[in-house]
Amino acid sequence: MRVEIEKIGQESAESARLRVHEENESTKRLAEFIEQERFRFMILTCSKDEKIYQVKCREIYYIESMQEVQYIHTKDEIYSTRKRLYELENLLPPEFVRASKSVLLNMAKVEVYRPVAGGIMMAEFPNGDGTYISRKYLKGLRAKIKEGLL
Repeated sequence: MRVEIEKIGQESAESARLRVHEENESTKRLAEFIEQERFRFMILTCSKDEKIYQVKCREIYYIESMQEVQYIHTKDEIYSTRKRLYELENLLPPEFVRASKSVLLNMAKVEVYRPVAGGIMMAEFPNGDGTYISRKYLKGLRAKIKEGLL
């Protein structure tokens, strides 16, 4: 597929036009991605030790919820936010998926998925950290992996 980019002045509104042979799930996802400006650099405001930090979403491994506080896990740090998990799920890019009732997982950061007893799976990260994927969310996550949505 060929892509054309036209530079416009600041006074003009930005827009994108998709010219496709047929509209399907992939083209709908692409349109949604553009419309919601998910391609832009996303930053999440978090806190740690009474300081406020700007955390790049692409650096987040996973987010877990405990007692109304969401903990943002990165390679070396753990931050917190009071935003609800469902708010973060709607705000974050598509590579963030629900892994359990209390965890959002960044599929782009998972190094390996490993089956565990009882029909659950473990997602492991390059830093040695990991989180469980519950049976309830495993089917949807497997479908995204097979589709190659990353």
